[in-house]
Amino acid sequence: MVSAASNQTFRREWIDVKGNYGLVKLEYLDTFRKTLEAQQKEAAKDYSRFAERMRGGGTSVELTEEQRKYLAEHFDPQNMSKTEYQEFIDKLCEFGILDEADKEYVGYGVKGCALDMIPVGRVRTGGSVRQVRENPMSYTDSFSSSGGNVAGWARYLSGIMSWSEQTNSWQRKPEAILFGKVKDVLEAVSR
Repeated sequence: MVSAASNQTFRREWIDVKGNYGLVKLEYLDTFRKTLEAQQKEAAKDYSRFAERMRGGGTSVELTEEQRKYLAEHFDPQNMSKTEYQEFIDKLCEFGILDEADKEYVGYGVKGCALDMIPVGRVRTGGSVRQVRENPMSYTDSFSSSGGNVAGWARYLSGIMSWSEQTNSWQRKPEAILFGKVKDVLEAVSR
């Protein structure tokens, strides 16, 4: 079982497991908060680097005919299990289309785990985000919302626009840019 309680950053003895969830023991609450804050600060730095890389270009996808054939033979864009999706993303990393670090932002989750887990460092609290998106299929950032239709899910996630206070305009989120690459590969595979 993979859980935050079994993560080496958060020690098992800090958590009191109650059924399907865990509560931080009061005597470890300050330590837990400090550890969480440190992880969130590091995750914010990682996200800034990721966002800069996505906005810096290099989002075009070029598959060789051999790579396209391999993906078409091994993956069905409209019907993938979580394991198949992870294998698909592994191949995109192997082909140089995605970086290993991108896995965190494309719903990859924990290898061999059917659960959709959010890295603790990416948990956001407070603030508000304005977004525009039409969502007739009720997709979320979670792979499980795709129902196996990774092509539709990636298309939806690649189109999410967020309001930028800095530029006073709507812009694609870095994750949307990355999902655009996944969408482009899936469309090439479907031809």
